[in-house]
Amino acid sequence: MMTYLAIAWRWRYEILTLCFVFAFATAVDSCSKKAEQIKQLKTEHALELTTLNADYQTRARKLEQEQYDQTITAINAATARAKADAANAARANATNERLSQTIDRLAANAETDATYRAQYAATTGQLLKECSGSITALAAAADGHVNDIRLLQDAR
Repeated sequence: MMTYLAIAWRWRYEILTLCFVFAFATAVDSCSKKAEQIKQLKTEHALELTTLNADYQTRARKLEQEQYDQTITAINAATARAKADAANAARANATNERLSQTIDRLAANAETDATYRAQYAATTGQLLKECSGSITALAAAADGHVNDIRLLQDAR
């Protein structure tokens, strides 16, 4: 046993150098493993960012498509309402024309009969009151609709 101690004492620098070399090699190996782990984390992070970006782009395209579809639906509905409004306006114009013809006939009858003329004047006055009230209500509703349209335009 003594001889081993004596040999170790003589070779102490070589043993220390060997221990330092071993420790240095272990440290270098550990650093290279950490470098690989960092590289792996960077790759995973880049993949995750790419995946998130792709998901974002997919959702953005879906929202754009939904908005486009909603716009097309609104345009189609507005077109259908415009057609219905045009048909209603045509019927209203035809009704107005028939009413004008009736008024002309009644006016011709009123020229010959004084009692009829008095009733005609009273009825015409009542109709004028009702029409002016309806026109005033229609104008108020139209103003409200114009205000709503301006609100929607300003909101965009």
